[in-house]
Amino acid sequence: MILNTLAWLVILRTKSLHNMTNFLLAYLAIVDSILCCQLLVLINATTGREIYCRIVSGNFIEWLTAYLSIYALCLVTYERYIGIVHPLHYPRMMSAKKTILIIFIALGMSFAISTPRLFTTNASNGTCTSESDTSNTSESVSSVLFFLFGYLLPILFMSWIYYKIQATLKRSAQQLQRQNVEGAALELFQARQNVISMLKIVMGALLFLWTPLILYSLICLTEWGYFKICLGRDVLGVVVVMHRLNSVINPIIYIFKYKKFRKGLQDMLCCCIGRPPRPDRIGVKIAMNERNVLDEH
Repeated sequence: MILNTLAWLVILRTKSLHNMTNFLLAYLAIVDSILCCQLLVLINATTGREIYCRIVSGNFIEWLTAYLSIYALCLVTYERYIGIVHPLHYPRMMSAKKTILIIFIALGMSFAISTPRLFTTNASNGTCTSESDTSNTSESVSSVLFFLFGYLLPILFMSWIYYKIQATLKRSAQQLQRQNVEGAALELFQARQNVISMLKIVMGALLFLWTPLILYSLICLTEWGYFKICLGRDVLGVVVVMHRLNSVINPIIYIFKYKKFRKGLQDMLCCCIGRPPRPDRIGVKIAMNERNVLDEH
């Protein structure tokens, strides 16, 4: 929760990070913050038990934020694809209104696909219980939908986009080498490479941490008693922890791989503790302001 909150605060407070790519990363951090803090647990004390059982105990909020998280990552990847492969169409295709519309569409899809989780549990005698027939059907439908729309299709979509981006960057590198280009153009190319490298690591972490839970869910759909015995609650606990860990490591990846993010984090922390800026950084700050005119797009 602390790491993700720092991530979107740094992006919103640092002017040099104010572009569409970083705003979408802030949106991803906000979604992960919701998954980490699980604020809807408070529903248990404020509303009816039935609502609590269906939304919280049935893991509806966890599945919803999982969809929102991977769709946000798809949107970040798509934004970089338009900015690098089709830069002339970027203002038209990635305007603020269209981006907000896409976010709302992703939100609606996430709600719709997560709906079966609302029918896995209900309130009975003051406790949350599951009806065997309805629960098993809802669990099966949820697992299949999540595998298709929350894992397989987004992974294929992002893999194809990264292939196209890498091909474009490779052509750009060859052109720069033939023309012996230096200076601003070379810095812009390197900045694009760094952002794509960071996003690839984020996607790789998602694959590594999500795949065990996906496989577990699919295996539990079968009637193979042997697998159901072997894959007990201990294994389930491990794969669930791995899945939730994905919401924790993204800010850590930004810190190690995103130079502008590290700079923004340092400035924000210095501001919070009241430390004045170092005199030797005044000239550097002026130069950075001039360089920020070059947008990453």
